Amino acid sequence: MPTETLQGKIATGLGKAADFTEVPWAKAAFRNVLGADPYPGTVNIIVASADHLAAWARVKATAGIVIKPPQPDWCDAFCYKAMIAGIIPAAVVLPDVAAYADNQVELIAAENVREKLSLSDGDPVEIEIYETDAN
Repeated sequence: MPTETLQGKIATGLGKAADFTEVPWAKAAFRNVLGADPYPGTVNIIVASADHLAAWARVKATAGIVIKPPQPDWCDAFCYKAMIAGIIPAAVVLPDVAAYADNQVELIAAENVREKLSLSDGDPVEIEIYETDAN
């Protein structure tokens, strides 16, 4: 049973995640969370409604699964197990960066979410986020 359900719209990110998800230590960390190798890149969702922004704030207030990079000058990230559109197992990746947008949700999955769900920028999507034991 999901802890929180968010709805938002698909958006194009900065394009940096495809390389990052292939870095060996990051790929291994994401594999541990997903149970499978992540598809290169992330899918970005922009949350707009007040109710869903409040739900996202509640998720961010929990610890999640900490991803620690080997380089001390890189930021940590928090992961939360999720399901996209009720059919694609995923994980939310939240970088521990002060300037990270409050309404952005970034997800990894083992497959290309846009292709699997035939999604384009602006299309609505629902995400279920599950309670995670922090490590």
